[in-house]
Amino acid sequence: MKTIKKVALAATISTLLGGVATTANAVNWPFLQGTEKPGTAPRAKVWGFMQPSYQKDFSNPGGPEPTRIGPNLEKQSQFQLQRARIGVRGQAFPLDNKINYFFLAEFGQNGITDGGIYGQQQATKLTDASVTFNHIPGARVRIGLFKTPANEEMYQGIFTFDYINFTNVTNQLMLERFTKGVVNGDGSNPFKPAESAWGSFGAARDIGVQVFDKFNTGSWEHTYSVMVGNGNGLSTGGTADGEDLYLYWASEKALPGGVGPWAHGLKFFAWSITGKRKVDMTDDGTDNKVSYDRVRSGLGMKYRHQSWRVTAEYMQGKGMIFQGPEKPNLGIGTPPALQDLNGESNGYYLDIGYYIPNSRWELDLRYDVYNRSVTHDYLTAEFNTLTLGVQYHFNRKTRVTLNYQIRNAKATDPIGAGSLATPTTNLHNGLASIKDRLALQATIVF
Repeated sequence: MKTIKKVALAATISTLLGGVATTANAVNWPFLQGTEKPGTAPRAKVWGFMQPSYQKDFSNPGGPEPTRIGPNLEKQSQFQLQRARIGVRGQAFPLDNKINYFFLAEFGQNGITDGGIYGQQQATKLTDASVTFNHIPGARVRIGLFKTPANEEMYQGIFTFDYINFTNVTNQLMLERFTKGVVNGDGSNPFKPAESAWGSFGAARDIGVQVFDKFNTGSWEHTYSVMVGNGNGLSTGGTADGEDLYLYWASEKALPGGVGPWAHGLKFFAWSITGKRKVDMTDDGTDNKVSYDRVRSGLGMKYRHQSWRVTAEYMQGKGMIFQGPEKPNLGIGTPPALQDLNGESNGYYLDIGYYIPNSRWELDLRYDVYNRSVTHDYLTAEFNTLTLGVQYHFNRKTRVTLNYQIRNAKATDPIGAGSLATPTTNLHNGLASIKDRLALQATIVF
């Protein structure tokens, strides 16, 4: 019944907007794949990108919070091939040039290929496999595995991302790690949870159906998207209790300049994700899964024109609050009162970029705040990060990025007594151990 209601909602919106879809040149993330104009796209176009990187974390060694380099969380400095994706896209013409397909696989070292059980890397992982039907005016339909409508950081093409690491609010609140419940950690490495703890990694993707399109009113382009998905990320199985519902709206005014993902414009957007997750937190040897809400929402704006780029976004979430990679049970161990399955978190960021005229240099500045577990005694934490960045563009498809992150984190609740003394002391000390991070990355799009 819940699924029928969600599909009915999508159909209602599609009907209201039917027949008014038009085209424009502004940035529009849902339309950057699977919506080529009939007769213009090849049957198969191979494309991809690579991002080799180096990162060094200056945090105190041995801290229980994110003080090591992912995805394996074993070192505080390392070189890695952070992303290496290759795919193929095109139209099904001459049979039907209104049907587009999109296929993409990951070969790099990140949460996608090393995000299920830490330390057990897969050589490659399918990230996208979708088909888009562009037949109904006002209601394009996409089915398969694809990126979900969400916040700007996750929804944009990652090769267009101006920084190397996500903000804390996106990394902790939005990028979902699927857990099966309370288990003991790997004694040989406190940063690795036991094998039974983890399911798939969200990777801002899901398997499902999406109804979307765009239409114009005056000089503004409006985009809507309604998606129903499994709620299990890259996997067909996981802890979702029913389907997730994704809603997205954006209104953008195109401005002169830029092409494709870098087109200039002023955009306002809002989104929400609602679903449920089943988790067993009893640690008693029996299956006692309980269903918890997982709700995420946000709104923001993005401006890009001439040499300037400004982005601001606010996000909030309720339920399934992630507490860190070494805490697969979503809390800080025992006692059970320190699990945050019904808690709330919020955060925001402000990003400013300036492309120096008549040069190849770009300067970036980003400030982000994440308030974690604000409704839960003894778990409340604040993360504040200032990222200083510089980019050198060899050309439109090749650049080098240097970031220096000034990071501060603290636990805001007092240290508990009795059984709470040790875990809350560890939380305070772990957050205080977080220091700055240096990152260098090259991006090559082909």
